[in-house]
Amino acid sequence: MPRPGKSISKTERILYIYHLFRFCEEVSMQELRNHWQLKDFSDKTFSRDISLLKRAGVPIHFSGRRKAFVQIDETGKEGRSPKFRAPDYPESKKGQQYIDKIIRLITIMDGLPYEDCDVWYRGTFPDASKRTMQRDFATLKTIGYEVYYKREWDDPDFKDDENPPGHYYFDGVYNA
Repeated sequence: MPRPGKSISKTERILYIYHLFRFCEEVSMQELRNHWQLKDFSDKTFSRDISLLKRAGVPIHFSGRRKAFVQIDETGKEGRSPKFRAPDYPESKKGQQYIDKIIRLITIMDGLPYEDCDVWYRGTFPDASKRTMQRDFATLKTIGYEVYYKREWDDPDFKDDENPPGHYYFDGVYNA
C-alpha cells in the first residue's frame, strides 16, 4: 500500500489490480476504488489498466451477471486460470516494451521464490540486466512485496567492496 501523500505510478496501479486478481474470484469497480486508497482514480482509468492486463495476456473479462471483472479459463468460462494468453502487442516499440515489462513483473509476482530470488530471476529472464532486476524488485517492494537484499560477508578472503556477495530474498506480501 502506498504511503499517505505518495502518488503511485501507472505500473504500480496495474500491479495492484493484478494482485487483486491473483487472490480474488471477482473484482468490481467499487473494490478497485476502495482498495489501497485508490479513490482518486476513475472507472475509465481502471478500465484502461485492465485493458493493459488483457493485452499482456491475463485472461479476464467483465461479467455483466456479477457486475465485476472475473478470470476466465481456457474454454472461455468464468473461473481462475493459471494460463496466460499470448500478448496482444501494440504497434509502437514503446508500447511493446511496456507490455513486456508488465508481463515480466506479473511473472515475478506469480513465481518469486523465498530464497535466491536473484538466481531465479536470472534463470527466468536471462536477457535482463542486473539493474532491471533491481528496479523490478524495488517496484514490487513499493506495492507490498517484501523483497530485500542481504549481503553475505562470510568469506574473510573476499576483498571486492564494490561488489559484495549477497542474494535477494522474499518474505511474502504485506499490507496487501
